[in-house]
Amino acid sequence: MKDDGVKMDKMYRQDTGLVVIFIIFAWLVLGFVLVSVSSIAPNDLIRNVTLMAGLMAGIFVTSSLIAVLVHLKKNRVGIYSEELCQGIRQVEMPIEGKEITT
Repeated sequence: MKDDGVKMDKMYRQDTGLVVIFIIFAWLVLGFVLVSVSSIAPNDLIRNVTLMAGLMAGIFVTSSLIAVLVHLKKNRVGIYSEELCQGIRQVEMPIEGKEITT
């Protein structure tokens, strides 16, 4: 049981790290696109509208990914215990048509 807690913590940290990487990647891509569009915009109105739309998209993406982090934290035991049980079942039950040879 203690081993399962360690595995759950490890999986939680991996998932949290992955979500943080997605947030950083989304802002990097969004920043690149906004800089590129800003340089080719014909006037300030279009540049400002594009900037506001991009910032809103970034805020929505970030808030959605933060909601995923909150969900993972609140339901950590349920999510990861189910995932550990699925892993155990896959080890115990071979896939149909395939034999396990030792």
